[in-house]
Amino acid sequence: MKYLAFLAVLLGVVFALTIHDAEAQIAGNKAFTFSGSGFAVSGKSISDSVTEITFSVTQTKTKSEFTLQGGVITVDQKDWTLSDFSGSMLQNGKLFRFNAKATDPQGKEATVSGIAKLVDKTTTESIYTFSGTITDATKQKTKLVYTSKVSEFLVKPVDKTTKSDVTIKILEGAANPDAVTYKTQISGFRSNFLSEDRITIAPGGTITFVNEDNAAHSLQSGILDNQSKQITKSSFIPDNKISSGIIAPGKSWSVTFDETGFFRLYDEKYQKINITIFVFDESKIVKFGQNKPRN
Repeated sequence: MKYLAFLAVLLGVVFALTIHDAEAQIAGNKAFTFSGSGFAVSGKSISDSVTEITFSVTQTKTKSEFTLQGGVITVDQKDWTLSDFSGSMLQNGKLFRFNAKATDPQGKEATVSGIAKLVDKTTTESIYTFSGTITDATKQKTKLVYTSKVSEFLVKPVDKTTKSDVTIKILEGAANPDAVTYKTQISGFRSNFLSEDRITIAPGGTITFVNEDNAAHSLQSGILDNQSKQITKSSFIPDNKISSGIIAPGKSWSVTFDETGFFRLYDEKYQKINITIFVFDESKIVKFGQNKPRN
């Protein structure tokens, strides 16, 4: 009862916050990472729960289309992998809801649905409260209550006048984050193994990775293995689409992305070194209010 009382007070305080003066973080034609932590409440227990979902939003004339890159919800150390993801924006992104299918490691399926409400934001990140449910095949429901951070992918414009459109650095000390030089470089606040770890580029864009570390690195494409049981521990499965080979210290490697969609690159040996790339064609964005005037 004490847990339920605490949750009631928490939700009451958070949802009482006004968002009239805030700008919406979730918006069309962008990609985001949704990271949340909180509680899963069933009829018998209250468990810790976390989630991480990467998705894009494409705005059309009539609706916003959500596309999933990857997502997992962990309840009491049990992972539910998401698929069949759909969503909608409300109030220009101050609210958004989504629905998805969830599958556990034994193949059991459930549905996930919920709504998120904007609390506050910066230029590229924002805080949402999230309230939702997981409903299993027997119709049993588990409530989800999160405080969540939504991070927008950094947009990198393509400049055809340069040899490389985007340069990303593998930072010094990335292979050995306990080193003094690495800790000094990041000021002790966040583990930055790459100069950028989430970016958006246009089709035809080239990314050059420069190895500023003292160790050799090798990047390849793949998908996150959500069965690792720990969402904060990166573990990838290669898809054999992209491979850099060895990038020696002081050397670089370039790759061009012609197809749209999400791409995940990671270091085979040091898997905490990884980046998500969203390739999006801005020329196909629907332009509103630009129809020719009628005579």
